[in-house]
Amino acid sequence: MRLSILLLVLAPLPAFAKLEIKNVQPAHGPLGPARESDDVFPFDEYLVRYQVAGVKTDKDGRADLEMTVKLTNAAGKAVLEPKPASKKFDLSQGGDVVQTFGFITINEKAAPGDYKLTVSVRDKHSNETTSFDRKITLKPAPFQIIAPRFFLEAEGNVPAGTTLLVGQTLHYRFRVVGFDTSQRRVGLVMRAVLVDADGKGIGAKPLELRTETADPVKAEARRATFAGLAAMHRPGDFKLRITVEDTIGKKTTTFETPIKVLAP
Repeated sequence: MRLSILLLVLAPLPAFAKLEIKNVQPAHGPLGPARESDDVFPFDEYLVRYQVAGVKTDKDGRADLEMTVKLTNAAGKAVLEPKPASKKFDLSQGGDVVQTFGFITINEKAAPGDYKLTVSVRDKHSNETTSFDRKITLKPAPFQIIAPRFFLEAEGNVPAGTTLLVGQTLHYRFRVVGFDTSQRRVGLVMRAVLVDADGKGIGAKPLELRTETADPVKAEARRATFAGLAAMHRPGDFKLRITVEDTIGKKTTTFETPIKVLAP
């Protein structure tokens, strides 16, 4: 009897995972390619995707998280602090890990310099909290493609990654900043094309879109938005190359991202 009691006392208690954040990755959209730089520009969107591990679920297998995003300047003053967002997750595959993201939109009038992005997560079932910080640097806008985003449909409601299946169509949109408005007119030309993984042409037909205006009011705009699509009809490794030309300022800017197309 004494031996049984001793074994009971020495038996390990069940382990409960601590709430923590893993795999933090700046990216061009929830499922898009990784973002290579923490430099941001006016009108830019800075998105960070991450996993939350150790979440607790209700009796129906649903997690309930509250996520807060805050941006502070070098002096420690909060310059952006939207209301917390709540989201429920269905853990139908089991486990205790969910994938989510947070983002901010950079104000046109924000002062250049270093900022700290803080993302906090509270598990409503356990009331545990966890957070992480990310340093970003706001720079004056050169002629630049910013905030590229990818979708499975034209309305932009279903995010996409850059790994697709044959037969799918990749929709994308982005902004351009830093173009010349000194002559009170704007001239921009977007060209987009699929090339092979080495950047060489494959005979794909380029998509070309133009926006030109001599309207003084519209010419004062500081950003332009473009959208396009690419149909995936054969498997392989490719790159989507997007180039925008400022015909007034005689400048070009380019964005490229790998595209992988798989057979169903």
